[in-house]
Amino acid sequence: MKLFSCLMALLLFLLQAVPGLSLPKDTLRCVGYHGFCFHSKSCPEPFAAFGTCSRRQKTCCIGMCGN
Repeated sequence: MKLFSCLMALLLFLLQAVPGLSLPKDTLRCVGYHGFCFHSKSCPEPFAAFGTCSRRQKTCCIGMCGN
């Protein structure tokens, strides 16, 4: 039982220490495009929806800059 507790502590440490390890794939993709996760289905102006975040529970919003 003590070995199991040590392994669980090590796993929790690794999940906190390694950035992105515990994030869902759709959230990582959103962050990779400099987006953010928004709780609503539509993004506020001047952002556009780019996909999903948090295992399809949120909307990925990215900035739309016009020249």
